[in-house]
Amino acid sequence: MKLYAFSDFHLSGDPPTKPMDIFGDHWKNHREKIINAWLDTIREDDVVIMAGDLSWAMNMSDAIADLKMLGTLPGRKIVGRGNHDYWWDTVTKMTRMTDGAFEFLFNSAINVGGVALAGTRGWISETSPKLTEADKPIIAREEGRMERSLELAEKMGTPRIMAVLHYPPFDEMKRPNHMLEIMKAHHVTDCIYGHIHGASNFVNLPEELDGIHLHLTSADYLDFKPHFICDLEDSHA
Repeated sequence: MKLYAFSDFHLSGDPPTKPMDIFGDHWKNHREKIINAWLDTIREDDVVIMAGDLSWAMNMSDAIADLKMLGTLPGRKIVGRGNHDYWWDTVTKMTRMTDGAFEFLFNSAINVGGVALAGTRGWISETSPKLTEADKPIIAREEGRMERSLELAEKMGTPRIMAVLHYPPFDEMKRPNHMLEIMKAHHVTDCIYGHIHGASNFVNLPEELDGIHLHLTSADYLDFKPHFICDLEDSHA
């Protein structure tokens, strides 16, 4: 059993209603690239974390085609929310409408093979130059959600705790933000995140901050291939 992460697919049906190659030729046929790389890499007993921005759809009914396609792929699939996931609904409704193909990680924790995953969406950093007064309560809410998620993760008694966010736990200057301090206080070993796109933004990304390993899993950063995180304990052994 292996743990992978892969996010920010920005799907829009087949054929796509919002082609992504306007952001560069590397996005051309990205849906097919994602599917093929997934099938080449992921086995049925593997776990894949998807840290948000799966579909451009504005509501659940429009997102179903993209989600059901992902749901047919191998592996146990755990989904976090991104800032463009406007289709996101209650966990009960999303689980029902996707026939239980996904586990939704949002203000919650999940145990996968000896690793406790705790997650929420996150938001921009409190030190960001783009910060407005409207952002401050959102940051506080997301930090509270992460605290609760990590408290649940700690109760699972696993050897490792990993945090899953959509937004990175650092600001534009690559300085750790308060969300990362919360993770450190709860003994998080790894943070899986997405949101960042574009070659110019991939320069000098930190691989570790305050002892926490960082994994950017945006599809274009990974050349549209799943990113291996670690081996997992075999629950069937």
